[in-house]
Amino acid sequence: MKLSHIVAPDTYIPPEWDRDILNIHADSRDISTGDLFIARAGLDDHGEKYIECAVENGAVAVIEIVTEGAFSFRCTDKGVPVFSVPQEEGQQLKWLKTRYLGVQKIKLIGVTGTNGKSSVTQYVAQLLSELNESCGILGTLGNGVWPALEATRNTTPDICLTYQYLNEMQQRDTGFAAIEVSSHGLHQNRVSGLDFDVAVLTNVSQDHLDYHGTMDEYFAAKAKLFLNGCCRVAVVNIDDEYGVKLWNNDQLPTGSVSVGSDQTPANVRYSNISMSSKGMVADLTSPWGVATLNLSLLGAFNIANVAAAIAALALQGLDFSALVKAASKLQPVDGRMALYVNNELPKTVVDFAHTPDALENVLLAIKPLAQTISLVFGCGGDRDRSKRPLMAVAAMMADSVWVTDDNPRSESPEQIFADIAQHENTKNFIFQHDRAAAIAEAIAATPKDGIVIIAGKGHETYQEINGERIEYSDETVLLNAGYQKAGLIKAGDHHVA
Repeated sequence: MKLSHIVAPDTYIPPEWDRDILNIHADSRDISTGDLFIARAGLDDHGEKYIECAVENGAVAVIEIVTEGAFSFRCTDKGVPVFSVPQEEGQQLKWLKTRYLGVQKIKLIGVTGTNGKSSVTQYVAQLLSELNESCGILGTLGNGVWPALEATRNTTPDICLTYQYLNEMQQRDTGFAAIEVSSHGLHQNRVSGLDFDVAVLTNVSQDHLDYHGTMDEYFAAKAKLFLNGCCRVAVVNIDDEYGVKLWNNDQLPTGSVSVGSDQTPANVRYSNISMSSKGMVADLTSPWGVATLNLSLLGAFNIANVAAAIAALALQGLDFSALVKAASKLQPVDGRMALYVNNELPKTVVDFAHTPDALENVLLAIKPLAQTISLVFGCGGDRDRSKRPLMAVAAMMADSVWVTDDNPRSESPEQIFADIAQHENTKNFIFQHDRAAAIAEAIAATPKDGIVIIAGKGHETYQEINGERIEYSDETVLLNAGYQKAGLIKAGDHHVA
């Protein structure tokens, strides 16, 4: 598409400087040959600093958005036109909508919450796949059309990438897309202009207060997905106190449904839960009928995740009975409750839990399966410090606890340990910075019939230390110790922020 068409009628592009544009990006790292680079104000600096980098990466034109001054034009040393354009509200969004027309044709399901976003989005994709429908995914575990996902930098991509991905999905005849919508993504308008057919709230518990400041501000960011016409209809978990708060908001769209246990008046209710080492059975009552839900998953929180996924699709007209039947084939997502076995050693479980609520739920899910539970966990650096003692409280459910490093980033690992140790009952915790050593120690100290839970990193294949990503994987540590992946303890993911 021509640049002149994308920016018309507000900006005139002289014919001699017009260019065919492949994609639009505001991050120079995303630029490829044939793209338009938008140099705009960011959180820390202005994109004008990265124009040269964008040109090196293949940008064929640049629009520099300025807060002062009139339209102007110049060329870079490589002959790439740079148009300085006065800032106007909504201009970038308008350009994206013009370039990526396919975004308006795909059915969007947005999922937000402190924990559970990855599970619900991937359960949606798996259910649709069982019903012979294709589904795209944007989220923590990757972007693409299920199940072929490519790695991503953010849970919710930059708005330019979001529009590009969705447009490409639609061009591949993908009818649905499930998007993990983070609080950062909502606050930074990374999903602006998208019309969500369904928005889902899984839960809200303490996380990211280093960014949002207070729980009220954190909740307000997530609530943006459900109000002011952002979604056509909503699915809200009312087992959660913030879910109840959202459910009682008069601005919630008509036709929305609540999800919860039989202790709530939810529209979609699960009850009579029966658990075993092979999975769960529960009754599911809904506006579309009553059914028995058979899941090869563990953890009551996962029933809520599956119920939310089923409700989101039933609200779009998919057959409830077919969805329930398809749910029996659901598999947990990567790095969530992944089971590793060694005939001579205790079982180990790798999970992404990195909030107090998530860690507690993992421990509750595993507790019926072993008399002895050892736990290895840590807390990320440069993030919400106030949750660190709360992680220690959750960890006390285990019989033995090793505290270790988990992406200390630029923060002192000793400071992270000190914050965790603020809670008085951590005197029996073992503090070991070397994560591989902590895992080895926990395995050696756990009876053969026990289970070692390794929490926090899940699918991640790195440790982030002093701005560097160093290759590291909990799975690799276990494989090197003679473990084999034995499938999954199928409890899914209640744990993605």
